[in-house]
Amino acid sequence: MPHFTEDSLRRIIINPFYAITVAPQLTEEHEPIMDEAEWVRTNATLIGEMGAAGWLRQLLDILESNAGVQEGPINPFQAMNIDPLFATPHPPLIEREMWVDANDMHIRDMGSEGWLWQLLDVLDGDIVTAEEVELSQPSNHLGYAGSARTHPQRRGKKKQKKRRRQ
Repeated sequence: MPHFTEDSLRRIIINPFYAITVAPQLTEEHEPIMDEAEWVRTNATLIGEMGAAGWLRQLLDILESNAGVQEGPINPFQAMNIDPLFATPHPPLIEREMWVDANDMHIRDMGSEGWLWQLLDVLDGDIVTAEEVELSQPSNHLGYAGSARTHPQRRGKKKQKKRRRQ
């Protein structure tokens, strides 16, 4: 029987992997042009101005874009290195609008800044694995069942990073 915690459910809902494949150029190693705290503050303001659903749609468009690395404050590439496994080609597991609707509600529950910090952690590789929720089938790095690649040690690394920010 799977064991989902509030934290694991939050990370599953936030994970854009379930709705899109991130453009490979957004997962290239680079030196970010802004720090994460600045990105979170800027985007919390944008969410307030644009509305969460509109901001979330633009985020998915940017992450999925094959038009090159787009400038602009919504793109998390500006503030971090996105884990390359988000660019692994795969069929979407849920529709984009379902992801947008779920995260629109999630932003209201968590607050914009809390949600944005969690998004950065997920994009950095802090994802839910089958082992974490005690599923019997192994998962790959992004929590997508069917592959034998697992990284159960990654969760601890991210918790340490979170503590530094708080």
